[in-house]
Amino acid sequence: MFIRSCLHPILFIMIASLLSFSVIAGINNTSNQGMDTITLEDKNDVSSAVAEIKSELEQQGFIVPLVVNHSAAASRVDLELAPIQVIFARPPRLLEKRLLRKSKTIGLDLPLKFLIFKDAEGNVKLSVNTLGYLLDRHKIRTRDFVLRLTNKLISQFGTSDKERQGLISVESSQSIDDTVQTLQDAISANPAVSIPLVLDYGNSTTKEDHKRHRRSFPKLIVFGNPNVGTPLMQADPRMGIDLPLKLLVWKDTEGQVNITYNNPHFIAGRINLQGQDARLNAIAKNLNKLALIGAGKND
Repeated sequence: MFIRSCLHPILFIMIASLLSFSVIAGINNTSNQGMDTITLEDKNDVSSAVAEIKSELEQQGFIVPLVVNHSAAASRVDLELAPIQVIFARPPRLLEKRLLRKSKTIGLDLPLKFLIFKDAEGNVKLSVNTLGYLLDRHKIRTRDFVLRLTNKLISQFGTSDKERQGLISVESSQSIDDTVQTLQDAISANPAVSIPLVLDYGNSTTKEDHKRHRRSFPKLIVFGNPNVGTPLMQADPRMGIDLPLKLLVWKDTEGQVNITYNNPHFIAGRINLQGQDARLNAIAKNLNKLALIGAGKND
């Protein structure tokens, strides 16, 4: 109880989750650009690991709105991909709201992602984004000593410049709802692309919350095309933690609506992915085009 009372709620909940998984994990624990990867030594298939981790998350108060089976999606377009699945897990409501009050753009990394995959040696592994990476990427500062120390240690992951943090934003001339609808229409125009999740972060709040805080909440669009994402995961399965692609629509303190998305080159750089520049350039171009359409600037 002493340890729990001393830790910031963000740190405790995330560490509690990771420690519970470490009990079933092996000794190999590696970190690369804000991503921790552990080997689940007593697991020999991805599906059972996903089921156990999903259950554990839900017991700890997380909500799982989506589980993406990347390998199954690849097989539907006649591509081969070793077993890879990613769990989208929303933190408990109070924690999620606290994070979003600190930074709207963290909605791009919420839900949290738990990537389970089988490597070339047949080991089942779990990758998660570190707490420090999330705090630093979205410029969340805290007076908590432990978290300040964490921020200092992970300063290698970037500067306060959002472009350096891999976050690209485009201002929209439309409302949040109209921007989201325009984006959905544009994405759906391509039959090869699916939209497995549209998440309104405001759905978990009461009308009293809205009236009292007069705060708009971001909306997240998750979409993907296995023809595009599968080759990236074939090159390195850890790319699956940032796939499918995401667009976050949010309003800043000045009332400006923004569309924010991940720079694919930044995401690939986290794991030092090589030989995929042409594909990453094409993804970046399409994301920019979508953002401009959603912002009403495609003329």
